[in-house]
Amino acid sequence: MAAQSPDQQTSTLPALREPIPHRRKFFIVVNTRSGNYFKWLVQLRLGEFLTAEGVTGEVHYLKDSETLQSRLDEAYDDGFRDFVAVGGDGTVSLVASQLRNRDCHIGIVPVGTTNMLAQLLHIPLGARKSLELLLKPHRIRAVDALEIDNHLYFLNASAGLSSFSISDLRTEEKTYLKLLAYVFAVMRSMRKARTRRFKLSIDGQDTAVEAAELFVDNAGALWMPRMRTSDAQIDDGKAEVCYVRKGTPLELGNAILDVLVVRKKRVSIRFVGRGEVVTIDCSEQIPVQADGDVIGHTPVTIKVAVGTTEFIVPEPEALLPVSTTTAILSRPPIQL
Repeated sequence: MAAQSPDQQTSTLPALREPIPHRRKFFIVVNTRSGNYFKWLVQLRLGEFLTAEGVTGEVHYLKDSETLQSRLDEAYDDGFRDFVAVGGDGTVSLVASQLRNRDCHIGIVPVGTTNMLAQLLHIPLGARKSLELLLKPHRIRAVDALEIDNHLYFLNASAGLSSFSISDLRTEEKTYLKLLAYVFAVMRSMRKARTRRFKLSIDGQDTAVEAAELFVDNAGALWMPRMRTSDAQIDDGKAEVCYVRKGTPLELGNAILDVLVVRKKRVSIRFVGRGEVVTIDCSEQIPVQADGDVIGHTPVTIKVAVGTTEFIVPEPEALLPVSTTTAILSRPPIQL
């Protein structure tokens, strides 16, 4: 056999392969029934995101909670650790509930009616910017939730006028009227806004109040972060219990002003207490809402699940200008 030249010998060796870059895997849950879901826009942004360099993923369109649980379990077993909820606050709470006690992170693409949780976490509103956040430098923030019947809610739970209003709310109204839908629902439910006797237990301490609206607050805000309903924070390990005594137009109007202008001394919203476990019962069985959805009836027990969910949020320096941050931090606490 003729001897091979060094060049020929080298050419017979296997070619060296370029290292394969790490690709981040995202499992995306899309709720097409969310209040601000526009199919052509959201699907365009998702397509751009999933074809970005270093990204791979799967999309699941939400149909029912049982199918979602099965798909999330499969995705976690397949190695997914970054999950994305495309929808409103209800969609986020559903995904977080089904991923509870898993070593994973949740991103939010806010296309709901109010997107209160996304606002509190400083996640950009709109599909493009919120998806871009997932690929930029970010941090992970653990937040508390209200646990009711093994389901997690991040904003508030209530019984009274708000729960009657939400039980009367129509899906078509939320889609086309946005926030006005809640206004019309409240107007339809005004006849039910009478004072009821509530029995409360806060960390084992019993009390009772006469109220037309009773709420347990985890986030301390309504519609926008600056509109404060209480001093509750989503990562302080406690929930605050407050109420509005009467369902009269004057009392409710003052309650709205308490929130809108962030009065130092509240006129209608009254503080009861704060704690980790709250039980609510009423002289009659009435609906209970949490994060904008009716979730049952009284009596109800609400527990604070401390730091239970980790969200993907912007880096602190990307949130606000220094002057704005200083102004917010120096704001005096609400006096209830």
